[in-house]
Amino acid sequence: MSKDTIFISYSRADKEFVKNLAQKLRNAGADIWLDEFDIKIGENWDIAIQTALKESEKFLIVLSKTSVASNNVMDEVGFALSENKKVVPVLMEECEIPFRLQRRQFADLTGNDPKGVETLINALGLDVSVAQKIKAQDKDSPNPKPVDPIKPVDPPKPVDPPKPVDPPKPVDPPKPVVPPKPVDPPKPKSKLPIYIGVVAVLAIAVLGFVFKDKLFPNKDKIAWETANIGNNIEIYKKYKTDFPKGEFYDAATDSINNKEKRLADNLDKAEWEMANTVEKLIEHRTKFPEGLHVDLIDDKIKEIENEAEDSRIWNPAKTANSVASYISYLLNPLEGKSHMDDAIAGIKSAGKAGWLYSGRANGNDLQFTVVKAADGGATDNKTIPKAGDIVKAKNSLSTYNKLVGGRAIGAQGRSVTRNSLAYVNKATISGTAVFLEIVY
Repeated sequence: MSKDTIFISYSRADKEFVKNLAQKLRNAGADIWLDEFDIKIGENWDIAIQTALKESEKFLIVLSKTSVASNNVMDEVGFALSENKKVVPVLMEECEIPFRLQRRQFADLTGNDPKGVETLINALGLDVSVAQKIKAQDKDSPNPKPVDPIKPVDPPKPVDPPKPVDPPKPVDPPKPVVPPKPVDPPKPKSKLPIYIGVVAVLAIAVLGFVFKDKLFPNKDKIAWETANIGNNIEIYKKYKTDFPKGEFYDAATDSINNKEKRLADNLDKAEWEMANTVEKLIEHRTKFPEGLHVDLIDDKIKEIENEAEDSRIWNPAKTANSVASYISYLLNPLEGKSHMDDAIAGIKSAGKAGWLYSGRANGNDLQFTVVKAADGGATDNKTIPKAGDIVKAKNSLSTYNKLVGGRAIGAQGRSVTRNSLAYVNKATISGTAVFLEIVY
């Protein structure tokens, strides 16, 4: 799972809102993980959620009255915060925001304010192309205004039946012609049928828009939703093959790239754990030239080579088990030797210890030259030996059993030969005189 994967935590009561939000993010090409989409049939639900929560770097929590009251949701929030994941709260309805989330910027999606979507995009740190696709989806979402219902038409009034015709009367002689009265102009026709027709057309158009997906299904969108349910590389490739100019072609490409990168990273991690020799590390670099560990390979090769060289010089010293062999190991210039303490313990176990006068505290009359200082500092002929130093005798010297009152007493004999090496176990100054207990 890549560091850009977004884990969505929510309450089951808010499932429809969350699925809509997740689908919108995935349609835009964001790499999201939602249990409804990503847990396969037969897979252990708890283990799948725990694994996704652990591997996702981004954590989106949908806040509602039910989610803030859910112990499971709050447990997921607590884990994400303790692991320092990027936590992005999304407010879907007015509710009491938990104290641990109050100081974090949240995306307010309770209304249609575009600032809420803008805040969500910025908080998730989405790629520019992904952000543009999310905004485009919000801009293109249909929001038709409702049409006023059709008012009922009053039924026509009943027409009076014709009156019976009287039989013809005898014809009277013609009367003088009376000029005709002026005829009233015709009354205008009613426009009600026209209004009814317009309203009917609008109603049909609205019904057609509402049920367009059922009347004329969008095969591209259906195929894309099917691909998201399958959520694997092969089904996304099939979508691209079937819809080379589809609306979601770029989103399918992004999903394929994200999943292939995730598979490559997982293989890289697995093989890196087994790369424990120089040959395997060189092979790993050839196989993963831009992998997760390419910058670590040279350091690991050097570490393995140092360990091998360390073993090469330590094993003979341990086999010889002498002061000289252990001092030789300490003086070897190899960096990062891992048996320094073992070598000092070997010197004390294999050698003899004795006290002797080593010279003056002002650097005069010194009987030893410091070959290697315990603190790694520079030395010269005037350097006063101290505990932990490796020294070389300038002359043959006698050692004593103990130091009492500023004097070495209890002679052991002429034990230290000229130019021999010894380990300084203790160093003390009495007045102006320097006394050492050496192991030789």
